[in-house]
Amino acid sequence: MTHDPSPSAHRARALPQRASLEHLKNEAKQRLKALRRQEPQARLAAVQLALAREYGFASWRQLKAHVDQIDPRRRERKRVFDAARAGDVETVRRAFESGFDPGTTDDDGRTIHQIAKADRHEAIELLARDVQGGERRPPDVRQAVEAILAAANQGRVDELRRLLDAHPDLIDARGGGFQKQAALHRAACANRHDCVRLLLQRGADVRIRDFPDNAYPLHLAAAVADLEMVKILVEAGSDVDGRGDDYEVGVLGWASCFRRVREDVAEYLLRHGATLDLWSAIALDRADDVRRLVARDPSLLAARMTRNQHRRTPLHHAAAKNRPKIVGLLLDLGADPHATDATGATPLTTAALEHADPAIIAMLEQAGAPLDFAAAVNLKRYDLAEAMLREDPARIGPAGRDAIALHLAVSRKNVDAVHWLIAHGVDVDAKRRMWDCNHTALHMTTENGAIDIARILLDAGADPDIRDDKYDATALGWADFFGRDDFAALIREKGGHK
Repeated sequence: MTHDPSPSAHRARALPQRASLEHLKNEAKQRLKALRRQEPQARLAAVQLALAREYGFASWRQLKAHVDQIDPRRRERKRVFDAARAGDVETVRRAFESGFDPGTTDDDGRTIHQIAKADRHEAIELLARDVQGGERRPPDVRQAVEAILAAANQGRVDELRRLLDAHPDLIDARGGGFQKQAALHRAACANRHDCVRLLLQRGADVRIRDFPDNAYPLHLAAAVADLEMVKILVEAGSDVDGRGDDYEVGVLGWASCFRRVREDVAEYLLRHGATLDLWSAIALDRADDVRRLVARDPSLLAARMTRNQHRRTPLHHAAAKNRPKIVGLLLDLGADPHATDATGATPLTTAALEHADPAIIAMLEQAGAPLDFAAAVNLKRYDLAEAMLREDPARIGPAGRDAIALHLAVSRKNVDAVHWLIAHGVDVDAKRRMWDCNHTALHMTTENGAIDIARILLDAGADPDIRDDKYDATALGWADFFGRDDFAALIREKGGHK
């Protein structure tokens, strides 16, 4: 019989006078830590349920909702989030200066940083990034955190145990650098089962978010770890939906909407209550579900993904995921083959960039989708691309409408297309807007790790000292921000500056 972690299962306790969700989370974590000395397999979800019942609530969700309503900080949180949505940078700035936690989330799980990105309030986005992404801890604390993260990432469980004994308060601390993750994130995505179990036994928060993706460890595991890791995190109480991630596709989307489609992980998540949305239904090739979702809400045909996927439509997404059956279905349902994403690409251009099935190319062409310059280059229909250039030689010049073809080729690491474009006179210094930032193709190489293409661009005369229009940084500045020492060395070798 499982031990009841609550001291009284029948008489409700009174909530503290200034009850807060943080206090309740800490109480649950401390109780779990004590309980696991007797029952190593005890789960956070069970402790949370017992704690909720102590306070007279049927579930942890009900307790959280009640405390959220009575917490006096809720009004302050609402005021700051309303200001962020309205683009009121000064109110947000004053809130941060007064100690407002930039990692605080709204009811949809989103931070100020994410809301500002989604609503294109650039000044607030950069402010929140600087506050949330900054590093203000003393050197000795930073060193201890990095040691914990390294041990978790590399699977050195005995060393991790010693470090946690010495620094129990740092178990949920996030590391420095661009990707700020906790030890549980690092261990989960590296498939370090023993380290994850140790961290959970010691009370690590299974729902901790990273920065800037605002992702749980489960999001990362769903994308890159094995099924056993996913099971460990779900059984420890992780939220299987995971709303609020920066891609706005939830945990199921991380298992299906990125480079890999993980059928086994998706099936497990669905069996454990994950919600199937249109993006995941498309990626999983579930035509009946796509039809059902669109019948229920026809406006979904014109829905948009986030800027991380260039605000693609469902038809773009189906082409990118190489789903001929879904492409045909969406066209039958009325999806617009002429729709363009944030880069100006049609679904046909996306299909070409992603090397989709020729059947998808044919369907989109038959539906009237134009074969534009970028698609022609990526499909290696060079005769057509050259004909377009003869008609308008300036199209890939400094102000040309198709200079973005170079950026698109770099984003897909298409070396052949990059060489062809350079040979045909593309302006290697042209700035074009991708991911809501106007920057050069050289800037992009530092973000996606395409150092061979960076070398090609620099050898072709790309100017490394051009600054982007959003962060006011050169390619060397981007290399430093992303921690890419190899790019930094290459750019300095070519005379680049910050």
